[in-house]
Amino acid sequence: MHRAATSCEGFVLTGGQSSRMGRDKALLPFGGRPLAVWIAERVKEVCGAVTLVGSRVKYSGLGLPVVEDTFSGQGPLAGIHSALLHSIARFNLVVGCDMPYLSTAFLKRLLEIAQSGEADVVVPESEAFGYEPLCAVYTGACLAAMEEALQAGQGPPSRQNKISRVFARLRVRAVGPQEWLPYDPSGTLFRNVNTPEDYERAQAELLGGH
Repeated sequence: MHRAATSCEGFVLTGGQSSRMGRDKALLPFGGRPLAVWIAERVKEVCGAVTLVGSRVKYSGLGLPVVEDTFSGQGPLAGIHSALLHSIARFNLVVGCDMPYLSTAFLKRLLEIAQSGEADVVVPESEAFGYEPLCAVYTGACLAAMEEALQAGQGPPSRQNKISRVFARLRVRAVGPQEWLPYDPSGTLFRNVNTPEDYERAQAELLGGH
């Protein structure tokens, strides 16, 4: 089915081993829906459209479009590549499924920065965590460099190393603390839900314990 071109599409990456959680993070109940859907709803508020990136077998029942990695077992870079490969938009907001503290206000700001400039990637950065590539806006200009890196990839994927090498070939607009701190009064904006303790804390802090 033909899709009309749009200025922005949103994607939520559902991949990962969830080894520390002990079960699939994307499917954790959160506010009456799976965590991936809870985050996808916020991404959709910003872009108007959202797609999950991951296994159709596991996630096709969530009521959202699902696209699978072209390069399986290559980590989050493969998920970003798959999002861009399937997108018809110039700007693509990509978010991990385990980042429930991200606010729609901040995601809108990321998109505004991307739309007002000429960067290939707009990504938060700080001295503490470096780049946050799973909370970023990508354009189709990133696709070729990502595909080359994935084709050359050997052995276990290294999220930060591989993505940082790709970023070195692209026009990157880093969003520093002076820009994202106003959206992070509690210091949790980029916090991941990796363990059962993280999950319980996020439920208490974001859902009032329900």
